Amino acid sequence: MTREECAALLAYAGRIDPRAALLDPAETAGQLATWCELLRDVPATAPGGWDAAAAVRRHVECSPYPVLPVDITRPWAAHRRELLARHTDPRPAVDPDDVAAYQDAIRAQRNAVATGQAAPSGSRQLTGGPHPTVAARIAGRALPADAAEALAPYRPARAARQAAAAAGRPDALSVPCGWCRAPVGEQCRRRTNATPDRPGTWTRRRTPHPTRTDDAAARPARQEHAA
Repeated sequence: MTREECAALLAYAGRIDPRAALLDPAETAGQLATWCELLRDVPATAPGGWDAAAAVRRHVECSPYPVLPVDITRPWAAHRRELLARHTDPRPAVDPDDVAAYQDAIRAQRNAVATGQAAPSGSRQLTGGPHPTVAARIAGRALPADAAEALAPYRPARAARQAAAAAGRPDALSVPCGWCRAPVGEQCRRRTNATPDRPGTWTRRRTPHPTRTDDAAARPARQEHAA
């Protein structure tokens, strides 16, 4: 802060907290010199919402002690760390092969952020989803037949459900399995027997249990009867 900014901040502190105001001119001049010395690296305002006057006001509202320069430097240090944590060192407009110039440009960017002269530059990210025209094209779009066929060996449950739907058969995974207790949407399981050197484990079946297929076939009839 400049001397004028420190004087304005000190006057503001004295106005909202009379304990910070000094009546003796010599004491006032000494107090101003102290504030200027301790706040010379603290900006009056900076990107990200920093305002030294707001820091003074928060201290007066929350602390029973008179405001001191350290009550401004500490919040600024925390705010500066938060700014630098969001800064991602964007590529400067210098030749990257010139190592010294490139490093100097990076340091200048960081110094500008650390001193409140520039806002941090974060990574670009997608926040609004795909473009409306792209979203309209892919909404509800089925996987191409050749791609689905190529992926079928790696997605046996999905392939079985698609094959059942194409053949007009009931979807067995639409009901829980009464045999292995697999929930809706999950493949049936089977238990492998334990051996002396290996414990038994659960593995997924490529096909549902017959009782589950029967339950899926009988579900429409049960729903119609209940109605």
